[in-house]
Amino acid sequence: MTEQEKQQQEIERLQKKIKALSKAYNDTLEELEQRKQGEKKIRKKGRPSVGTEKKAQVLALCRQGNSMRTIAAKTELALSTVHKIITEAARESKRVYVYMDRDKPATVIEACWITHKVHIINFTDDMLSRAFGINENPNWEDFNEFLESRCMPRTRYGIREELNYMGIDVYDPFQIVEKTSGRVHGDGQSLERMNPEWVKKYDEIRRNVKNSVEQKEQLKKLLEGNKGRWMSYDIDYE
Repeated sequence: MTEQEKQQQEIERLQKKIKALSKAYNDTLEELEQRKQGEKKIRKKGRPSVGTEKKAQVLALCRQGNSMRTIAAKTELALSTVHKIITEAARESKRVYVYMDRDKPATVIEACWITHKVHIINFTDDMLSRAFGINENPNWEDFNEFLESRCMPRTRYGIREELNYMGIDVYDPFQIVEKTSGRVHGDGQSLERMNPEWVKKYDEIRRNVKNSVEQKEQLKKLLEGNKGRWMSYDIDYE
């Protein structure tokens, strides 16, 4: 394959990925709006509802690292409204993963696709077992690099056939990990997604236990004591 063909292939891959992310983003906003309207049986007096375009602006500013006060000033919205938009979007798009080292939970990864926020909790001091090694505060770019590290190389011979076998159109680490649980031949580690029922239990501990050491211990006990029950799906690709 020539360099020009490789560049064209990469452009096509990025275009497809941008299109898919844009659709998922718009679908999430639309779903949030529909849920909000469905819960309102009687329209209450108060501030006018915030439109989809304004919500998108709030979330874009949030992803850029702006504080809620800064976002409120730039969008001319009340601080409480900004907080509500970000909180609702984060809740709807959040996913919680557990990075397993053999059969032991090593790192919990909380990732939000709308706000691009990442929070981790390590259960081990072994840097080789942790998802991000010595990095205690990974950002969204770090998270994406980690996902790709749990996939087959994008330069692998026959990669298109492999993706077709998995039912994936383009090389997208997120989609690949969803299919493979982030298993890489030979290292005994995997990335398991927590199902919604157990995410609620996880959130409850995070919300109610303020001491970080105690919080970590309770989460570790929750995961180790319910092995397999908190996982979202069984691996369907080998």
